[in-house]
Amino acid sequence: MHKIIITGYPYSFPYYFKVFEYVKNKNDFIFILPKFWQAKDGKVRVELKKRDDFKTYGLKTFSYGGRSLFKGLFKGWMPGIFFTLLHAKLKYRSKVLYSCSEPNLLTTLYNGFLAGVFGFKHIIFTWQNVPSEERMVGTKLAFSNFLVRLNLALADGVICGNRKAEEIISKLKPKNSKLKTMICPLSGVDMDRFRPETGTVIESKTVLFYGALEKRKGLEFLVRAFSKLSIVDARLVLIGTGPEKEKLKNLAEELGIKTKVIFRDWMKNEDLPEILQNSAVFVYPSVPSGGWEEQFGYAMAEASASGVPVVATKTGSIEEVVKNGETGILVDSGNIEQLKNALENLLTNDELREKMGRQGRDFVVTNFSHPVIADKISHFLNQFL
Repeated sequence: MHKIIITGYPYSFPYYFKVFEYVKNKNDFIFILPKFWQAKDGKVRVELKKRDDFKTYGLKTFSYGGRSLFKGLFKGWMPGIFFTLLHAKLKYRSKVLYSCSEPNLLTTLYNGFLAGVFGFKHIIFTWQNVPSEERMVGTKLAFSNFLVRLNLALADGVICGNRKAEEIISKLKPKNSKLKTMICPLSGVDMDRFRPETGTVIESKTVLFYGALEKRKGLEFLVRAFSKLSIVDARLVLIGTGPEKEKLKNLAEELGIKTKVIFRDWMKNEDLPEILQNSAVFVYPSVPSGGWEEQFGYAMAEASASGVPVVATKTGSIEEVVKNGETGILVDSGNIEQLKNALENLLTNDELREKMGRQGRDFVVTNFSHPVIADKISHFLNQFL
């Protein structure tokens, strides 16, 4: 009973935590999570709620991350986990600690050290799909690689959120290491929440994006591409918050499409399905930025689950989520003409749009639904018992 301990701030969010509702033996798990977590510069605050189906502990968090190196390295650190792990070891004889935390964090190192002290097998998680040599130089690079290698030396397994992440881990892990890896996102998609509207024909010409309004999302290229569409009744809906919001508003006005571009503030995950069900195309024009590339893209998977075709870019790990020519159309990052053509193609071709939407849902059901991801995570963690 309670053989596996799971910790990490991502599971503070109910839509990520929900994947564990699909595991076959809930009594195997204990969760140690932040009492509350804040994101989006404090605009999003999530409080841990007591659950009847899982044993959970809520602890105070030292850092929510940030631009400073110190806060960033300690993102999600819960100093009090020392005592909770000791309690779990003595009372429940727990054997595995899964830290959903990147190997370049001191938070992960702290957990790895405690796992060794208390005799847990330690499993960690990573999304990182760009080699450190392409993101950093000098002292910062040396320290990051040292920290990653040290965390891998203390770990028994790594869950990699995408294929490129696993390739990076395989190059950095210690020689002759018995480290086990698995490619799997940290959670799945709620196929009951995100589903196509049944019994109605969607005649909307709405192009939808939701996410952070940041430069790396390529939204300037999207607005410029949208302004070139010849479809009179098309509209663009951008949902989210971020530093690019005012700039994008000004750009829409400058291009003469102010009335066609609608901005809406960040919305809770449970409020998004209705918006998707009334959209014709979901677009995610992500671009590489400062050594970062898109690592997965839950928004794209949710759109596909809703039967909405996706237009996205060939960057990072997007090709693992959107199958070009099958569930959507992939274009080169920053290519306005390709982006415009892809949007126009889908908006004017009902048959293609419906076919890609149907294939998109089938693809997500098979690969990224909660039951599928729950089975993969549970099976992987149980190997270490």
